[in-house]
Amino acid sequence: MTFPHWTLYAPILLASTLQAETWPLDKVDGTMIMHGEANTAAGALAQSLVLDGSSVIELKDTAALNAETGFTLSIWFNPYVVSGTQQIITGKTRYSLNERQWTLAVEPDGKLKGFFQQDGWKTISSNEPLKAGHWHLATLTVSSKIATLYLNGKRAGETILKKPLPVTQSPITLGGIADAGHLKQTFSGALDEFHYEPRTLTAAEIAQSFRPVTATHDLPKPLLSDTPLWDERVPLLNAAELPVLEDVAFHVIKNPRPDTDECKWTLGVGLAWHKGLLFASYGFNKGEENTPTEEAHVRISNNGGQTWGKPVVMDSGEGNLGVSHGVFLSHKNKLWAFMGAFYDRFQRTHTRAYLLDEATGQWQAKGVVLEGGFWPMQEPQKMDDGNWIMAGANIGDRNPAAVAISQGDDFTQWKKIIIPVSKKLNMWGESTVIINGNRITNISRYGAQPIALIATSEDFGRTWSTMLPSNLPMATSKPYAGTLSTGQRYLVCTTTADSRGKRSPLTIAVSKPGESVFSKVFVIRHSVYPNGPGVSDPRADFSYPYAIEHDGKLYVGYTHKSHAANELAVIPIEKLRLNP
Repeated sequence: MTFPHWTLYAPILLASTLQAETWPLDKVDGTMIMHGEANTAAGALAQSLVLDGSSVIELKDTAALNAETGFTLSIWFNPYVVSGTQQIITGKTRYSLNERQWTLAVEPDGKLKGFFQQDGWKTISSNEPLKAGHWHLATLTVSSKIATLYLNGKRAGETILKKPLPVTQSPITLGGIADAGHLKQTFSGALDEFHYEPRTLTAAEIAQSFRPVTATHDLPKPLLSDTPLWDERVPLLNAAELPVLEDVAFHVIKNPRPDTDECKWTLGVGLAWHKGLLFASYGFNKGEENTPTEEAHVRISNNGGQTWGKPVVMDSGEGNLGVSHGVFLSHKNKLWAFMGAFYDRFQRTHTRAYLLDEATGQWQAKGVVLEGGFWPMQEPQKMDDGNWIMAGANIGDRNPAAVAISQGDDFTQWKKIIIPVSKKLNMWGESTVIINGNRITNISRYGAQPIALIATSEDFGRTWSTMLPSNLPMATSKPYAGTLSTGQRYLVCTTTADSRGKRSPLTIAVSKPGESVFSKVFVIRHSVYPNGPGVSDPRADFSYPYAIEHDGKLYVGYTHKSHAANELAVIPIEKLRLNP
């Protein structure tokens, strides 16, 4: 690191009925709760705290800092990453409790953006690109009628407020959001000198207080797996440049809201062919996501997904138990389902098994088969050692990817194996596996970055390499992967050169037959699709895909989470074929 001379920034502290407060951020001290770890380095003023994208600082005794008549806050930040994903610099928000007041973020386009709650977010964006390794000063002033964003002492923009920001009991956090045990939108870089004052400073005062800092930080070398997912000899194209698959049929599994079912939230289509019928399951909630009113629903189609029967409730839970989305397995004339479940507001997550009673069409509960946070994300697949492997996520303690391995064909007995992860990764480990003999490849959602994570096992999933970022961009959503009957590997998610964290378009990456790296990406569907059934909207997001092959076609289910709708794409396998 090089640190030329700079003039110190001195916050203006004026008389006020409330006390202005400053957190120097020279070290971790008793004024803060550290979620994770922080190192120290030279800062904009003295020392600074460095976060690696897996930690969040919570400032104690800040829940009451609502300053309804107005406030000013400022913070020095030095981002190490300025593209690809949203990183919260500071915020007063807890999503799970619907406590949203304000946030400051580095956006995926590498610019600063402020968010202000007004029955939805109102925003202010800076036009100035941020520079990785350089110090920047962000300042917000908020009154009852207007919010203004400043970058490096200069006004970047403002937005009119129709009402004061809501009063919340959320503490102020730095470097991300700490929410119900989860760390979200985490920041990679250094933070220094956070200042909060219960009045709005003028533009002149803010300009006078700014002194530029020319010191820079050397950027850390990014983590990268030695095992590639993408063929580096082939350029990965932007979304607008990708070929769109032809002859794909689209069908609606569940209509978008508002609908007669009063659904407010749905997610996680699961698919299975069983005795000539196509089954689809999904999580359903008339209330909010991850609340005990969540239910597991199933619909059946007798014509390949063109139309669907009425939904059947697999399990509605009871009391503080919610049952949600999961996976199917059709084996030896029986149809099993393994569904994620939880108590209260996404606590004590676990997996429950069900077996279809074909005489009645109802589902028999077989009880809890996996505890300690495991949530299934991909149907069980049989391995050459005679056991089955089911990929998923393990909710809690940094939310790593995990797999469950059966005891032969006994689907009530599973052993959970958590995949080791680098301490520098803040992930949300929804994962999928590709099987090749004893070698198993796990591809996981990152969470903090729009990049696919990868780990491998050489012993049928019993031990694993450390989970690390791959060389393939991928949206922050659950992926689904497998091997087609052509010998080609595939990955359904959003994998383009420029989509970043956006869950659009819906894509499928494929390899050449017998190869382990993907080398071509097709668009299954763009968000705007006026010629077909289902949602057509620029905001449409393709979330939590699921895929199964049957009779020469790949059936891909997905959720438009923004519209509470579930849909199906039917792709001819021949359209995915690549020459060796």
